[in-house]
Amino acid sequence: MYKLKFVRKALTFLTCSALTLGIATSYSEINNSDTANAARTIGEIQEQRNANAKKIQELEEKINGLEGEKNYEKQQQAYLEEQIDIIQENINLLNAELEALKTDISTTETNIKTLETDIENQQTTIDENIELFKKRLCTMYMNGNDTSASIVLGSSSFYDMMSRVHMINRIAEYDDKLIDEIVTKIENLEQSKKDMEREKLNLSMKLEEQNKRKEEKAAEIEVLNEKMQYTQTEIDRIAREQAELERDKSEVEAEQLQLQAEEDAWYAEIKRQQEEAQRLWEEEQRRKQEQLLQQQQQQQNNNNGGSASVPSAPSHPTYIPVTPSQSGFAWPAPGFSYISSYFGPRWGRNHNGIDVGDSGIMGGTCVASQSGTVIGVVNCCTHNFAKNYSCGCGGGYGNYVLISHDGTYSTIYAHMTSAWVSVGQYVNQGDAIGSIGCTGHSTGAHLHFEIRVNGVAQNPLNYVGP
Repeated sequence: MYKLKFVRKALTFLTCSALTLGIATSYSEINNSDTANAARTIGEIQEQRNANAKKIQELEEKINGLEGEKNYEKQQQAYLEEQIDIIQENINLLNAELEALKTDISTTETNIKTLETDIENQQTTIDENIELFKKRLCTMYMNGNDTSASIVLGSSSFYDMMSRVHMINRIAEYDDKLIDEIVTKIENLEQSKKDMEREKLNLSMKLEEQNKRKEEKAAEIEVLNEKMQYTQTEIDRIAREQAELERDKSEVEAEQLQLQAEEDAWYAEIKRQQEEAQRLWEEEQRRKQEQLLQQQQQQQNNNNGGSASVPSAPSHPTYIPVTPSQSGFAWPAPGFSYISSYFGPRWGRNHNGIDVGDSGIMGGTCVASQSGTVIGVVNCCTHNFAKNYSCGCGGGYGNYVLISHDGTYSTIYAHMTSAWVSVGQYVNQGDAIGSIGCTGHSTGAHLHFEIRVNGVAQNPLNYVGP
């Protein structure tokens, strides 16, 4: 029996060692990277994937934030374009008004020139009439007709006298009236000229005012164009930043795909290990059964055909009643409640679960936290003792069990002395799945327990409590 146990331990140790080397070799082939990357455990891979997922989310948030900034700048551009169109329309109206004012000024200048010509003509007429009047007065003086007495004495009759007086009065009245009319007309023309000149001055002032307004509007358009240029510069800058972030995101996504392939290879290797370990275990059980039958036969021969009892395999509990929490999960280590290490940063990396490490926990029973299907088992680690290094078995987890619950949730139970379930087996909540131990990278006997949602580690204390 001692020899059988020795052979079993030797085979198990050699198997685990060979499988560990196989994992390292497969990582090297998949990653084509250095030895440090090849030695990554699934915990490290999943931790890196979680970090990458967070980084991708941050990059997407930044990209979306920049998209919002870019849309704001585009809205500003649209507003500025609208303002420029309005001001340009005002400038077009001002140009039309300026042209109208220039036309009015030109017309007024023409009218003023016409009035000046009329005034000159009227002045000439007045001067001519004055000369005629002077000549008449001179003739009258020379003829002695400068007094009323001369008119009376020179008349041949009373009728002739009256006619002469009437004629002189008529001539004087005509001259006075003619001169008055011409003077009045000149005054009117002078007044019209003044009005025209005043209108021309007003039009010139309006023209100057409109030109100033046009210059102001042109200055406003220049300012708006500068703002448009600034917004376009901002849009170009944001687009460049977005392109850089998209490149960073693509690089991280490519790394995620590589990590996924690496994790898939890891699980494939674990499955191969499980199948190999299961095969070796079944062979060992067959050999053990054969040896037991041989011992039984030998004992029967020694007892002259007497019957002998067949030794029974050591038994363990198959179910422990548990009380699920509101989340539906149950505490995986009944009878033990001390948490020696919590979920979160630890030793420069993230601790993806909790460690239940009560005194006397070695050999304690671990149960399924929730009903599900066993999708992973490693049961080949014989390094069941405290150590501050990883023996390499199970990727650092040692002997462990991985259970899938409805495809969304999964749980991991690590560092077991041994697992009591196999891949594909369905377990109910509270079913015993293994004994708690110190295999893998473990500084003391404890149960490492993880809850994952879609492969992402969560804080188990959000789901269960001792």
